[in-house]
Amino acid sequence: MLRTFTAGTSDERTLYRALGGRAVYVKRLLPVRLPDTCASCRFNNDTDCEEGYYGVRLYLTDQGEYMVGVCIQRMDLCVPVAELQKSGIVEEVQVFKDAEVRRLTSQYGAAA
Repeated sequence: MLRTFTAGTSDERTLYRALGGRAVYVKRLLPVRLPDTCASCRFNNDTDCEEGYYGVRLYLTDQGEYMVGVCIQRMDLCVPVAELQKSGIVEEVQVFKDAEVRRLTSQYGAAA
């Protein structure tokens, strides 16, 4: 059995070896929230937030504009790709990911 985490996201996977050596991954979503974006969200509770922060997602609008989002339930949080750098999303995600790397390394040790 091998557990893997993607630091700064809700992704956790456990690898099992089935009969015949076949790899079987079981995915679990962890209750991860971005500290600023999710703090005042009406969905930020154990029943309404379906996925937590899983990662940055790219969407294409009906008008052909690419948008970046951090939540599958809050499309109002999406920003046009051209505005991503000044939106604060990049900084929040990077700071959060760095903190999660430190926390996971402290809790589970360095990755092999």
